[in-house]
Amino acid sequence: MIIAAFILIALAVLLFVFTPLFAKSDTLTQTSQRETKRRQMREEIERVYEALRELEFDRKMGKIEEEDYQDMHGRYQAQAVELMKALDNTNGRADHKHNIALSKESDDSIEQEIASIRRAKNRN
Repeated sequence: MIIAAFILIALAVLLFVFTPLFAKSDTLTQTSQRETKRRQMREEIERVYEALRELEFDRKMGKIEEEDYQDMHGRYQAQAVELMKALDNTNGRADHKHNIALSKESDDSIEQEIASIRRAKNRN
C-alpha cells in the first residue's frame, strides 16, 4: 500500500516537472519570435555600420566622389536611425519623446562610430 502511494506521488511529481516541456506555450513562442526579430535587426544595423565604414574607406582611397559619398552616407545614416527606432520599439517603448531623443542619440552614435574609424585610419 505504501509502495503504491510512493509510486503515485513519484508519477505526479514527474508529470508536474515534465508537462511544461511538452506543452505549447504562446508566451514562449512570442518571446522567441521577438528575440529573433531583435537579433535580425541588430545584424542589419551592424551591416549598415559596416557599409558606412566601407564608404568612408572608399572616400579616403579616392574611389568615390564627395557628392556621391554625401548622398550614400545620408541614406545609410537614415537607414541606421530607422533600424534603431524599430529595435527600440520592440522593447515596448513607443513613447514619441523617447523616439525623438533616440533619433538624436542614433545620429550621435553613428557620428562617433565614423569619427573612431577616421581616427583609426589616420593612425595607419
